[in-house]
Amino acid sequence: MKKIFRLIYEFLSIWVIFLVILLSPLRFIYKKLTSHQIRSLWLGTPIITLAFKAKAECLLGVKARSLVYETYFITQSFDYNLSQWTRIPLVGKLTSLFIFLWACIWADRLHLYCDRGLLLSWQPLQINFRELFVYKLLGIHMFFWTYGADVRSQQTTQRLGEPNCCTECNLIGQACVCDENRRVSYIEKLKQYSTAIFSMGDMIEYTPGSRNDLFFWPIDLYGPSSHKYQPAYPQPDKHKPLRIVHAPNHRVFKGSHFLIKAVENLQLEGVSIELILVEKVPNEQALEIYRTADVIFDQCLIGFHGYFALEGMAMGKPVMCFIRKPQEYLLHPEECPIINTHIKTLEKDLRELVTNREKLQEIGVKSRQYIEKYFTLEAFAQRLQKAYQDLGIAT
Repeated sequence: MKKIFRLIYEFLSIWVIFLVILLSPLRFIYKKLTSHQIRSLWLGTPIITLAFKAKAECLLGVKARSLVYETYFITQSFDYNLSQWTRIPLVGKLTSLFIFLWACIWADRLHLYCDRGLLLSWQPLQINFRELFVYKLLGIHMFFWTYGADVRSQQTTQRLGEPNCCTECNLIGQACVCDENRRVSYIEKLKQYSTAIFSMGDMIEYTPGSRNDLFFWPIDLYGPSSHKYQPAYPQPDKHKPLRIVHAPNHRVFKGSHFLIKAVENLQLEGVSIELILVEKVPNEQALEIYRTADVIFDQCLIGFHGYFALEGMAMGKPVMCFIRKPQEYLLHPEECPIINTHIKTLEKDLRELVTNREKLQEIGVKSRQYIEKYFTLEAFAQRLQKAYQDLGIAT
C-alpha cells in the first residue's frame, strides 16, 4: 500500500509542479500589477518558536504566517494548523499538494527548518528538492533555519569532545542526521537554493557558511499571554528544599540521569534539595511548574541552552546549563547569567547553590533583564531586519 501511495503521490506532485510552472507567468503579472504587502510563510517542524518568529517578522510590516502539518503536545498555536486534515489516512497526505500550490502563488519568501518542506519527502530529515527548484524558479526567497537534529551528525558531534549529544544516544540514524557524508552533501545542496542559512549555538558546527548572529528563539514577553512569563524570583527560604526543575524532551540528549544521580547523592548526604521532572506536559501547564522552581536545569551534554532555559530566565529563574563555547555560542556572553555546569562538576555546583541560596534572586533578576534586552519578539525582529538589510532584501 505504501509503495502504491508513493507512486500516486509522485505522479500527482509532478503534475502539480508542471501546473505551477505553467501558470508562473500569472504570478509575475499579478506581482507587477499590484503593490501588495510582502508575504512570508514559516513552515515545517512544529516547534513552539516557529509561530513567534512569524509574529516577530510581522513587526517589520511583513504579512507573516506560520503553518504546520502536525503538532506536538507542547503547543498548537500556529496560524495554519492542518493536523486535522493530515491525520486522515492516506488522503490526508495529499493535502500537501494543495498547500504547495497555494504557497507558490501566495508567498514571497519561505522560512523552513532544514528537515522538511511542504511536499512529502521519502528521505528522513530531508526536504524534497523538487519543491526547492520550483521556489527558486519562481523567485521566492528561501531561508533555512536550524533546530538541532536537522543538522547534527555523529562525527562532527564527537569531535567537539565529551560530553556531547552522542554520548548516551540510543537512536543512531533516527534522532538526527547522524551520517557525516550525508550532512555535508545535504547542506551544500541547500546552499544552492537558499537566500541564507541561519544557525546558532552548537548548530553552527554543522552549517559552515551560515549566518550565526540572529539567536532565533524569541519569547513573546509582551503579547496577550505575557502573564505566563511574569517574574517569580526564587526566595531565599532555607527551611524548604532547593527545588530544581528539569524538563527534558529526550532524557538521553539532556543528560538527565547525571542530574538525577547528583541530586540523589546530595539527598543521601542530607542536603536539602529536590528534583521535579516535567515531561510530556503542554507548555501552559509546564510553565506553571517552572514558576515553582528555585533553579531551572536545562542540560549537561549538548553544550548549548534550549528554549526551556530562556523561558526559565524570562520568569526570573537562575538557569544551569552546560555551555561548551560561551564566547561563540551565547548572545552577549558577558551579560548572560546562565550557570555553566558540567557533568564532572554538577554535584559540586548544586551543593554550592544550596549553600548560597541568597544569590539566586540576584541571578534571577539578571536572567529576566537578559531576556528583556535580547530575546523579546522586538529584539529578534531588529536582528532579522538587519539580516535582511545585509542581504539586500526589502521588508
